Amino acid sequence: MRLIKTILAVCFAAVMVPMALHASSGAPQPPSQSWSHHGIFGSYDKAAAKRGAQVAVEICMGCHSISLVKFDQLRKLGFSEEEVKKLAELQGRTKIDRMTGAMDETSAKDSFGVVPPDLSLITKARKGYEDYTYAILNGYLSDAESELVKKVMADGEIAEQEALELQSALLIDTHDKAMVKAKLERLAGGANFNKYFPGNFLAMPQPMSGGQINYADGTENSLKQLSHDVVTFLAWAAEPTMEDRKSLGFWVLGYLFILTVLLYAVKRRIWAKVH
Repeated sequence: MRLIKTILAVCFAAVMVPMALHASSGAPQPPSQSWSHHGIFGSYDKAAAKRGAQVAVEICMGCHSISLVKFDQLRKLGFSEEEVKKLAELQGRTKIDRMTGAMDETSAKDSFGVVPPDLSLITKARKGYEDYTYAILNGYLSDAESELVKKVMADGEIAEQEALELQSALLIDTHDKAMVKAKLERLAGGANFNKYFPGNFLAMPQPMSGGQINYADGTENSLKQLSHDVVTFLAWAAEPTMEDRKSLGFWVLGYLFILTVLLYAVKRRIWAKVH
């Protein structure tokens, strides 16, 4: 009986502690997105990953590194050798170099106060995985939301209707008026607000916007599309052998199934006289 109580207590803690930590972070749950590589039968959208590599090199690597990947590995996504060379040259690298960012640590600290994290494993290192990374890229204030903040700040007081609008736009709890005012003051001071970042403020200004890159294949270049593509690429960068792993897994399962049948047949043969 004591063992059962202990097991139940551990299960309860396993469920409640993460929920409490998430609630204390003050960040809403990132909206769930559709990723082709999820699930046991999933595979990478190579076209999206290829476009995402372009976004990563032309935008993200201005500050961040993806150091576990070499430029030459991008050929697995469909880039030609000449295209790989051109992408590497954008960062002053060669095709055999790792994808290290252009900004050194000293410059990063001078600009942002912190060193931007390496993005090689970012889609696995954060709770929410790809959904979290996608949400961060889309979690900055739109022009309309920025205008709403300015309007509320001009009033000096937060009316009930304004509180509802802020709650919908910023995804924050507006019941604590002092906390809301403190956030608005930081916003007015030029701080970078993000709806999905724990605490809402981070050192990174909005890294990209719609129309910033033109795709050669004619795909739309909205912020959502750019974000989806670059997150798909980062998921590939974190585990480029995922498809091989899944394929091997099916072969292993097939082997184990056949082995089980054979062992059962052998068992029946050996113990036939007993049965």
